[in-house]
Amino acid sequence: MPPNAEFEDWSIRVRDTLSQFAEPLLRQVAGKLIRPRTHQTVEDLLDKSIATLGNPPVIDRRIKDLSPPARKLLAIMGLSRQPRWKVGHLISLLAALGHVEGFAPIQEALEAGLVLPELAFQSAGLEDFAAWLGQSGTLSAVVFAHPLVASRAKGEDLGLPSLSSSASGATEPRQSDGLDWPLRLAAAWQQMDSGPVRLTQANTLFKRDQTRLQSDDVLNAPAVDQLVNLPDPGSLALFWARSAGLLEEHEGELRAKPFPESWESSLAAVLAHLFSALPHVEAWDPLAGYAPSDTALSSFPSAAFLVLLLLSNGKKPSETFTASAVASWLWEHHPSWAGTLSTTVHKTLGQPWVEAFVFGVAYPMRLVEVSEASDGRRFRLSELGRHLLRGDLEPETPPPFAQTLLVQPNAEVLAYRQGLTPSLISTLSRFARWKGIGPACTLELCPEQTYRGLESGLTLPMMLQTLARHGTRPVPANVADLLQRWSNKRERITVYSSAVLVEFPTPADLDDAIGRGIVVVRVTDRIGMTADGKEPVLSQLRLIGNRDYESKPQRCISIADDGVTMTVDAAQADLLLEAEIGHYADALVNEGPTTRRFRLSPGSLRRAADLGLAVTDIDAWFVERTGFPLTPAGRLFLLGKQAAPPSAERKLIIQFPTPELADGVMQWPETRVLIAERLGPTAIAVADEALEPLQRTLNELGIVIGFSHNAD
Repeated sequence: MPPNAEFEDWSIRVRDTLSQFAEPLLRQVAGKLIRPRTHQTVEDLLDKSIATLGNPPVIDRRIKDLSPPARKLLAIMGLSRQPRWKVGHLISLLAALGHVEGFAPIQEALEAGLVLPELAFQSAGLEDFAAWLGQSGTLSAVVFAHPLVASRAKGEDLGLPSLSSSASGATEPRQSDGLDWPLRLAAAWQQMDSGPVRLTQANTLFKRDQTRLQSDDVLNAPAVDQLVNLPDPGSLALFWARSAGLLEEHEGELRAKPFPESWESSLAAVLAHLFSALPHVEAWDPLAGYAPSDTALSSFPSAAFLVLLLLSNGKKPSETFTASAVASWLWEHHPSWAGTLSTTVHKTLGQPWVEAFVFGVAYPMRLVEVSEASDGRRFRLSELGRHLLRGDLEPETPPPFAQTLLVQPNAEVLAYRQGLTPSLISTLSRFARWKGIGPACTLELCPEQTYRGLESGLTLPMMLQTLARHGTRPVPANVADLLQRWSNKRERITVYSSAVLVEFPTPADLDDAIGRGIVVVRVTDRIGMTADGKEPVLSQLRLIGNRDYESKPQRCISIADDGVTMTVDAAQADLLLEAEIGHYADALVNEGPTTRRFRLSPGSLRRAADLGLAVTDIDAWFVERTGFPLTPAGRLFLLGKQAAPPSAERKLIIQFPTPELADGVMQWPETRVLIAERLGPTAIAVADEALEPLQRTLNELGIVIGFSHNAD
C-alpha cells in the first residue's frame, strides 16, 4: 500500500474513533493534542486532530510531554511495526521494562490522543477510558496508534540491558533463505481456500480441524535448515496467516482472502509484514504448540517481542547472544511468562522456550543469524533484523533467478527455492497444489486447483505464462492440454442469479417444450429453463406439482432384492439427484413414461471411484438417498479387486442330524483335530485324508457315517 494511501486509511480510522467519544471526553483529548485557544465545534476538533497526527514536529513535542512509561509504550508499538496491540500485552511489556503502573501509562497516552481505543459502535459515546477497559477487559481490549505517531517514538531508550558477549571458536554465522514461513503460510492459505476451518464460540479450533492441521504433510514438513523441532507448526501457520491478512473470519469460519499487496514486493517486505503480524498470534506456544486459552492472556506475543528487543540492544554487531542469558532476563522480568512454563523447563529458567522461538521461528524468518561456539549455539540479529528493529538500511534484494520451475509430464512441478519469490509463491498457490516443502518444493497441477485459480481471476494464458516464464524447460504439450481441458470445463459453467427449472416426465416432453419455445436451455435430459432464467409461460404447461430445490435431499430411491436395480420415486426426487445419480448407476432404457430405473454395475461404480469418491462417501450418499449403505453387490463391484483372492479346495461335507451332535464333535479333542471347518449348525467339512480316522472314532461311539450316492 502506498504511504499516502496508508496515511489516509489510518486517518479515517482515527476520525471514526474520535467521533465515537462523548463531547466532554473529545474536548479533553483534543485539549492536550491540538491545544485549541478558542472554543471550537466538534467537527473542527476532529479535523484539527487528524491534521495534528500528520504533523511530525507537533507529534514530537506531544511525545516529549509524556511520562517515560507512556513514551516507551509508543516506542514498543513503533518498533513492533504493529499499530494494534491488546492492552494486556502492553501492560506485560511495560512491566518487564520496570514500569508496574498497570493501565496508567496507556491511559495517559489515550488522554493525550496519541493512542486510541478500538471501539464497537456506541450510540451514547465513550465517556471514560477506565470504564471502557473495565467493560472490555484486558483479555479483549485493544488500542492502536497512528503509524506516523508510533514511528516517531522508536528512538526512545527502553532501558534494556546489553546481554551480548564474545565467544571463542565461533563459526561464521549462517542465516536461512527466509522462505520457510512464507511457504507454510501459503500452504495454509491453500488449505483454507479448498475447505475453511470452523472456529468454536471460544474462537478455538474444533478437534477435527486441529487433527487436520497436525496431520498435514506439507504444513508439518521439517524445515530445510531445521535447528529445532517445533510443535504444531500447522497451527502456527494458520493463525499467523490470519493475523497477516491472508485469511479472514466470516460467520465463524477462517476463509482464504486475496494475498496482501506486500506479496507482490520483495521477500524482505513480506518478512517485515509477517514480523509485524506476530504479536497477534496467541493460540500457539514454542514449547506447547497449539495452546488456546479463554481465561488467561497468552505470554507468547510479549515474550517473543522482548527476545527480539534484547537482541537489538547488543554491545557490538559482531557479538552474539546465548539462549540462557536471554531466558534468565525474561525469567526475572516478564510478569507472567515463567508461570506458563512446565516444571521441567523451570530447571533451565525457560532456556528451551527461547531456543524454540529463536531457532524455530526467528531463524527461518531470517531475523537472526546462528553460529556454533565452544559454549553452544549462539545467535544475533541478521541484516534484516537490524533493519526492522534498529532502523538500519534494508538489505539488498539479490538478483532474480527467473528459471526455477520444472514442469514434468505427469503434471507435477518442481520449484527450486533459489528462484522462488513471494509473488511466484502466491501465484502458484492459486492454481497448483503444494505437495512438499524442501530444497526443491513440489506442486501438483490438478482439476480442482485449476478451477480455484480460474475463480480467483487467473486465466489459462496467465497460468501457462507463469509456468513458461519461470520454467527451465518448455511446458510439456500433454500438461498444456490438460490445463486447456480443465479450463474449458470450468468456462462452460454459466451462473444465473435466479432461475425457474421445469422438470418433464420424459426427455421427449422436454424436446417438445423446447420446440414450442416454452424453455430454451436444456439442463439435463428432462430439466429445462428459459434462456434468461426468468419464469416460463406456465399456462402452456400442465403442472402436477412444484419442488423446493433448496430443501434437504430426501430419500427417494428403492433398491430391488438383486442389489443393483434402483427405482426413483419421482414425487420425492429433487434436482440434485439428477446431477448425482449418474456418478453411481446407469439409466435403464425402454422404461415407462413415469418409471425411472437405474442399475449399478462395475463400470458405474468405477466412475465414482475415478471422481475421487471413497467408499465412505458412496455409503453416505446411499444412506441419504435410500436409507441404507451401498449394497453387498455394489461392494463386490467396488472392492472385489482390492480383496484377497478367494481360494478353492476339495473337501467332504458331513451333515449331522442335530446341532447337538455337531457341537459335540466340534468340542471333543479326539474329533476336533480332524475337522477342517464348521459350515453351519449341523454341517462340517473334513479333508479326504481325515475321513477314515474320523469314521473310526465315531464308530466307537456307535455313530456311522452314511454316504450319499454322489460321494466317492
